[in-house]
Amino acid sequence: MKYELLAGKKVSKVGIGGHYSKMEEGRFEASYGEVTREEIKKRTGLMEKAFEAGITYFDTTWRNEVDMFSESIRPLGIRDQIHVNGMVLGTFTGSKATGLTPVQYLDKWLKERLNALPGNHLDSFMINAIDEGYDQAACEEVLNHLEKRKQAGDFSVIGFSCHDHQLARKIADTFPEFQLIMLAYNYKNRALEKAFDGYEGKASFVAMKPLIWYEYGIPFCKINQLSRAEQLLGQEKDLQIPAKAVSWNLKNPLITTCVCGINSEEELNSLILAGSSDWKEEYELSLEHYREAIEKENHLPFLISACLNGEENRRSFQFGLFNLARALEIPVEEIPLNAPDSDQKLKSLQLFLLEELKKRGLESC
Repeated sequence: MKYELLAGKKVSKVGIGGHYSKMEEGRFEASYGEVTREEIKKRTGLMEKAFEAGITYFDTTWRNEVDMFSESIRPLGIRDQIHVNGMVLGTFTGSKATGLTPVQYLDKWLKERLNALPGNHLDSFMINAIDEGYDQAACEEVLNHLEKRKQAGDFSVIGFSCHDHQLARKIADTFPEFQLIMLAYNYKNRALEKAFDGYEGKASFVAMKPLIWYEYGIPFCKINQLSRAEQLLGQEKDLQIPAKAVSWNLKNPLITTCVCGINSEEELNSLILAGSSDWKEEYELSLEHYREAIEKENHLPFLISACLNGEENRRSFQFGLFNLARALEIPVEEIPLNAPDSDQKLKSLQLFLLEELKKRGLESC
């Protein structure tokens, strides 16, 4: 495994993000969280293999993810040997909705996560999606408070994630206190390169969304699972394509680590391979074939692949179904993932859309 320095400490070049198969908000004990002890046991096995392979960077966001992560690493006794990042969502928008100040909202969010984690501390803490309702004065107030929490020992590094790359650069220049910046960066989305051209600050960068090129929430490599994949690609399916895509990210010297959500040993193996091997120029030809294949027929085959093969990750499955319905111009009602009957409703929607494809003569996609 390859490593980089983050605030003076080594972290693996690849890390594991959140978005578990049961990603929805809620504690794992709660019925609507639908996370079983069996799933936590499976997760412990994946975390153990990741750690043994040298992965030391772990990212958490939703409370459900923090709970699951904490329960999965507790029996391994590795907490002091890894870097755990936490986030607060809706710092500016969520606080208004709950009638709290941004600082009060942040403290409430942080308390829940610190209480759940072994050792009751994080290594880094971020303002998640800082672009949502961003206000410079409010950001300065929150940052000053985070500095106090840092001095109190709750975490060692302060950061933010952002989906607006130009705003991220402005914030990084305005507030050099941010030591960690998480941005979407992948083979298709290279906005980070332009936004941070000439950047001379000292922040480290985490690349998120490395496998999501077009449709939010759906990894591009889903197209591998279509029966027509070779025809669409113009080449044989590349089983190492996820690793090659992550490897492409890592060749950028600005990137400290790259995070992927993993829910299976196969996905973990791809991540380990990417973090342990060097980029080769010939990989780009294969990535380009995949880019072209995804664009064919207005993305329809790609969306069908997510609809057919996304059930192992409910979040990816949900995005696949709703984006496919949108592509077919079929209005559908929202299905929240934390609804007790969400699995049944998602399955029903899948069957309905597959039948609709047949009616339209599109099943060959």
